[in-house]
Amino acid sequence: MKQYTYTHAIQIDTDKCIGCSHCMRVCPTEAIRIDGGHARIQSVRCVDCGECFRVCPQRAIYVKDDGLASVKSSGYRIALVPSIFIGQFPSDYSATRILEAVRQIGFDDVFEVEQAVDMVKSEYRLLENEIDQRPVITSFCPAVVRLIQVLYPSLTDQIIRLKAPHDIAALYLRKSKERQGIRPSEIYIYYITPCAAKIVAARDPVAEKESPIDGTIDMKIIYNLVSKIIREDKSSELHKSYADMSPDSVCWSLSGTEKKYFSGRSLAIDGMNNVIEFLDKLESGQLAHIDFLEMRACDQGCAGGILCPGNRFLAVERLEQRQKKLEKLKLQNEGKVTNMLFEFSEELHRELQIDAVEPREGLQLDEDIGKAIQKMKHIKKLMTFLPGFDCGACGAPSCRALAEDIAQDRASISYCVFVQRVMEKNYKLSPEQSFSVIEKIWGQNRLNKYTDENES
Repeated sequence: MKQYTYTHAIQIDTDKCIGCSHCMRVCPTEAIRIDGGHARIQSVRCVDCGECFRVCPQRAIYVKDDGLASVKSSGYRIALVPSIFIGQFPSDYSATRILEAVRQIGFDDVFEVEQAVDMVKSEYRLLENEIDQRPVITSFCPAVVRLIQVLYPSLTDQIIRLKAPHDIAALYLRKSKERQGIRPSEIYIYYITPCAAKIVAARDPVAEKESPIDGTIDMKIIYNLVSKIIREDKSSELHKSYADMSPDSVCWSLSGTEKKYFSGRSLAIDGMNNVIEFLDKLESGQLAHIDFLEMRACDQGCAGGILCPGNRFLAVERLEQRQKKLEKLKLQNEGKVTNMLFEFSEELHRELQIDAVEPREGLQLDEDIGKAIQKMKHIKKLMTFLPGFDCGACGAPSCRALAEDIAQDRASISYCVFVQRVMEKNYKLSPEQSFSVIEKIWGQNRLNKYTDENES
């Protein structure tokens, strides 16, 4: 079969990993196996949602970003900051002060992602009349987009063909800075990311040739540096300035804001388990008469991102407080505030759209249809032998996953401990062979401790 390559930010440090299987059990796409005593990720199934990162007790799972080292020493460097970053700080720190501290780290300009949201709303008004198949699913969360590619391929054509706000903001910045006389080759945009999925979206975007973002930086790193700058800054408070955007744009990455801008019946679902439960119902035809689905892989939306250093509930509260302040300001300056983004709307309209999202090709059992059918039959037959307990002792998260691995020659029927006992009883497998299989999955060190205890 053709080998497909996929980019991932979620990585496993095998020196720290003890093969505890916590990650394997929570992975929503069954992308993780235990092999040789360590967790291994099947690249084709991973969607970089970060659920494994949350539960790893050894901190063996980490997120690989581009880092501050990727920031150029010359050129015009722009930090693209999501509003959720500002929500990590107490409300007595103004957005201006926080963003100025980000600039001092080594950037020439700082721009809030959500300033591009008004353009997203404009695109929604243009696109919703062109879409016949409902519900339309937002393209905002890259983890959800990839989840649909992997688990719900029949729903991929319902994902709205629109870039995420961070890409739209980056496109706007490139156009606007170019108008200011900065050469395109000297403009570098770095996204301060709250999650692993957005790192991958910048490196290898779905349904796009390339992302307008040059690099991604872990939000925790920037948070620590900004906190230090603010603590050491003894100067008076900077003059407060407010982003030229609608008040609720600052809450766009949270759950429940985006759905308001698509007409008809719209629902907001957050949290990976909730998203999967809802998509299961949608794919099976149990849900009808829904026009738009706003979906976020993380609880509370991006406030629950795995790279957010603060408490997600406090972050939500702070953004809501900021929204109220902006609403008051808008009333005081009604008619005076203009959004420069709209100058670029017509120019950028086609660039803001993406190609149709396709299912992941690497998930097919075989490129040859005949062989794929035979493998499917093999899987069904294997399921009659496997116990269906989904105990995970085989190093796979479920009996079905083990059956697929066997059909793809990545495992053997003897990996199942229950089948092992039957094979031993029928003299088709010796105890030594069973022991060897267990060592292959869980590693020699895992079993050595029992030998050492017996010897002592």
